Amino acid sequence: MRIRRFEGGRTANGARGVRAAVLGAVLSAAVLASGVPAQAAVAETGQSVRAAEVAAEQRPAQPAAERGAQARAARGGQYGYHYEYFVSRRTATAQVSFRKMNRIMNSVFPIPGMPKTVKKGQKICLKGGGRCNPVRVTKVGKTYFRLKSLPGHLEGAGKVITFTLKKKSGGRLYLDVRAKGPKTAWQRHPLGGGANKLFAKGMWGMYATNLSSAAQYNLI
Repeated sequence: MRIRRFEGGRTANGARGVRAAVLGAVLSAAVLASGVPAQAAVAETGQSVRAAEVAAEQRPAQPAAERGAQARAARGGQYGYHYEYFVSRRTATAQVSFRKMNRIMNSVFPIPGMPKTVKKGQKICLKGGGRCNPVRVTKVGKTYFRLKSLPGHLEGAGKVITFTLKKKSGGRLYLDVRAKGPKTAWQRHPLGGGANKLFAKGMWGMYATNLSSAAQYNLI
């Protein structure tokens, strides 16, 4: 997005007139304070103003993502967490384990409402806290799937959470969970935010435990 200079609807001549008036006021104060002759001060101040304008015009536009992050920080910060859980010592690839898991998702996911298989674009009603917490499946890869909370979700809309199966040394299988998004009002409070992370850590720990049980029967 390009940054455009906004002049309040004035014409170029009008804008120059306003700039000249402001420059005159600055110049008067500078002359009174320093005793520099008016003509020299005009030249020096005019060059400084023009240099500042050129610098502003040449400054690269701030990326939209960066502006968004700054806006969220101003409103109370960015929500997020990252947890990793050991699942199994099986030596099957993460791709094979994920493909199997996505045939029994409703049996291993710890929150009721998940379908048997997740597919990109699905809208899912996760049941918790006595309500429907709507999410959408935004991406499904070879070893991961991603959910985004929708309006009406208990934790607020715009939360993005990614569940990934990873293989590490010795063929060990792990569940990696990453979440991010804007904070809701109650998550900005230290107690609310801390409790939310503890709840999430326990919930996804149950997910890993379910996967471990499934692995014992070669279901993932």
